[in-house]
Amino acid sequence: MKWRSHLSIGKAIADVLELPPGERKAFLDGIVEPDRHKERVNGPGYSYRVSHHHPRRRVVMLHIWMARRSFLRNNSYLGYRHLGMALHYLQDKSTSKGFLGMSHDRREEALAEIAVPVEAIERGFKKYLSSPEFVSRSLELTKPQKDVHQIMAQASFRSAAVAAAVTDLRRPSSLEQKLRDLHRSHLLVHVPLAIGSLAIGASLSLAWWNAIPLGTAVIISLIALIRDRPYRQLNRVASWHGLKRH
Repeated sequence: MKWRSHLSIGKAIADVLELPPGERKAFLDGIVEPDRHKERVNGPGYSYRVSHHHPRRRVVMLHIWMARRSFLRNNSYLGYRHLGMALHYLQDKSTSKGFLGMSHDRREEALAEIAVPVEAIERGFKKYLSSPEFVSRSLELTKPQKDVHQIMAQASFRSAAVAAAVTDLRRPSSLEQKLRDLHRSHLLVHVPLAIGSLAIGASLSLAWWNAIPLGTAVIISLIALIRDRPYRQLNRVASWHGLKRH
């Protein structure tokens, strides 16, 4: 997707958010930043350039979390910059490169002539949930499209929905109570986990005929982890809304 298309979608979103000049510039700068400076991910023993059409979800979610935490700390400038960078990858993900990339340039040229569908932007700001799971699911559902009108419609809708999810700082009134309630059951999970871990260690240190106790211990540990999943999910939502993690 060319800068013109990225910026057209960005401006439509900025208009709905009624961004002041400083935040608007930060947002639009962010939305073209990955094309200005090719982003790389570096780690121990590896380094790779972030793919625009097939970005790893964790890379995009890193920008989403940095944007969200910046907004929670009242740093709107940094928040909108990271949000713009995340939306760049989402929009490029909507654009099919075609067979061996042969039709890619023609498709982007045609896409640059397409106006942003206002109804897709409006629908995105209505159909969203302010949660990390919603954003992650939105990235998963964004698929490469070949038709330029479908590309623009999908990129506009998903971008607007993600922008609304990240910038909506309203906290559910019942979240803190739910977190406290689940925290009690979470503490109880440590008991079967401890028993399972001790049993696994004991079984591995003994003879081969301890396979049955070993299997039982593994099952106990897995059940405990499964039962603890709602707490871990809610704790992530709590972090999204700026609540202290337990």
